[in-house]
Amino acid sequence: MSALTATISEDEMGAVRGKPVLRDEGTRLGFRLTLPAQILVLFISAFPLLMQLYISVTDWSPLSGLGWWNAWEMWNSFANYTDLAADARFWSALKRTAIVMIVCVPAEFLLGLALATLFADDFPGKRIFYSILLMPMMV
Repeated sequence: MSALTATISEDEMGAVRGKPVLRDEGTRLGFRLTLPAQILVLFISAFPLLMQLYISVTDWSPLSGLGWWNAWEMWNSFANYTDLAADARFWSALKRTAIVMIVCVPAEFLLGLALATLFADDFPGKRIFYSILLMPMMV
């Protein structure tokens, strides 16, 4: 019996081992050129999230005139969350939001699917119906 052997390059071995393989300098250059934009997007998305977390555990108010830098003076731990959990209006609003989500999301999906199926085929007046459908989005 003869054995079959295969030669595997280092790039292929790196891909097999789970390491990312950058095939050429152009790919590396692309990553380097987009890095400032990626950092900016990360900052734009992370800063509001971190600021929101800070505001949620303090008594900070933009109308109070106090700066947001004196966190220890305004720190209230999770009192805002316990107040929210005890508020009946919050639970009522959450229930209404869940009902609207359970009803509206499938309804919009099914309506969109029906319209897409309708407009996939040619029929007389298709362009007029298409224009009527898109007119509110253009205004």
